[in-house]
Amino acid sequence: MIQKEFVLFAPYLESVDLVGSWLPNPTPMQRDESGNWRIQLELPDGRHSYKFRLASLSPFMSGQMVDVTDPLAVCIDETADDAAVLEIKDGADVTLAYDWQHDDQPLPQDNELVIYELHIAEFAARDGALGNFKLLLERLDYLRDLGINAVELMPVGAFPMERSWGYNVRHACAPENSYGTPQDLKAVIDACHARGMRVILDLVLNHTESESPLTKIDFYYWFRDARDGEQSFGPKFDYERFDETYQVMPARKFGLEVALFWLREYHIDGYRLDATAILNNFDFLQSLRDTCKANADGKPFYIVAEQLPEDPAVATPNGPADGAWHLRFREAVLTALMTENLEPLTQAIQPRNHGYISPARVVNYTESHDEFTLMQRLGEAGILGDAAFRKAKLASWLLFTAVGNPMLYQGQEFAGFRPRDLEIRPLQWELLDADYGLFLKEHYAWLARTRLGSPALKGEDLEILTATDGLLVYRRGFGEAEVIVVANIRDQNRSVSVPVPSGAWREMVSGNEFNTSGGLELGLAGSEVKLLIRR
Repeated sequence: MIQKEFVLFAPYLESVDLVGSWLPNPTPMQRDESGNWRIQLELPDGRHSYKFRLASLSPFMSGQMVDVTDPLAVCIDETADDAAVLEIKDGADVTLAYDWQHDDQPLPQDNELVIYELHIAEFAARDGALGNFKLLLERLDYLRDLGINAVELMPVGAFPMERSWGYNVRHACAPENSYGTPQDLKAVIDACHARGMRVILDLVLNHTESESPLTKIDFYYWFRDARDGEQSFGPKFDYERFDETYQVMPARKFGLEVALFWLREYHIDGYRLDATAILNNFDFLQSLRDTCKANADGKPFYIVAEQLPEDPAVATPNGPADGAWHLRFREAVLTALMTENLEPLTQAIQPRNHGYISPARVVNYTESHDEFTLMQRLGEAGILGDAAFRKAKLASWLLFTAVGNPMLYQGQEFAGFRPRDLEIRPLQWELLDADYGLFLKEHYAWLARTRLGSPALKGEDLEILTATDGLLVYRRGFGEAEVIVVANIRDQNRSVSVPVPSGAWREMVSGNEFNTSGGLELGLAGSEVKLLIRR
């Protein structure tokens, strides 16, 4: 037997009963002075499920008696109407038990990240079956060899339906059953750490799924109505509501509990916060950042905001976030690839031009789950075949040599493409069987190694040397670590005069060496980039 306490924060309910699979009858709980309903019971060994029975205060349920899943359930049973699950063995709670092996592994700092965004079911799919945590384990060496040192998992919280991208999270602290057990997810995170890779979790705190537990308990205690013109993906948390009686902000309390849970229990290394512009509360973001960093045991913890439309105030050295998704970088790259207009790109490769005080921690990307893939956009613009491949390679150069952390979206390293919809589709791993897919993937791996080995490319310094006539040349870093990027934006072979500073230089791909007194004549193939380093 184990003594187990059950707790539900719902201060304005008249009564709450615990309904447990091991209990012959519903058992009344008691409300304490803080508004928590509590009860301590003995649990025998075995697998048990439970819910809370209460009269709903949500207006659309009109006092209806409902059995509600624990809003902080750590595991659920979809076959038992999403009841919360506990596993007791030898008198101990082993629901989340796991023996961590690699907590002492050094991990990269926030300005050194090469991020890879992936969806469990799509990325880890194999032999006609959708992916899960165990199958993801088998692909971690692929990511390590690609040069990835931060894996960004699209939301893994339990959702309704069999397939989802995860942004309709119903149970904020319970892993999706179709992906595997809590122990399976912990094994993935532990294995990432063993390979020197951080794990960033896509955390959805701006909204929840319509049937999530809190919506059935007391809707307007935690949520607000959608504002005029606001996109609605589910009930919106109300981060402004303050309960004078209990001196608490309910939505903030819940959001911090969720964030701390994943940090402490799953050893997560950072969060990508979904739709922070809709969440629309920098005070809460600041509190979340401060709380997570204070509980990270001195390890680096990265908070990156998806603040769209962009607002550089979201990411500063003091918060509320450490970094932000840099959508204008993607737009500038696409503009350059399709029109040869370099003006937006000259601004975007240095996030400081867009107002970011900590530009090295901004997240640049040319693809994400929210966008059409690069290959699809090129195809729509009539850029096909070898030309599209060259353009995709050029985009990778810009991504890895700009100021900021580069992020790849699953499959872009081998020119994957897909429509922009919510269907769950396995990655097109077969593209690696073609020379162009394999070659592009190896190029991405080389760029990742080069960036990680270059203080200049990980830093914040960038100077445009020329940006005219389809030629972009910029300098990263200074002194011995100086790097010059020479990019032919035109998809035509050409000879160009490059304003390279005087000195001895080596071209990093070919190994060719040059001595210059202030200029250099270079031959460039269509969409080619040359990277010069001081020697």
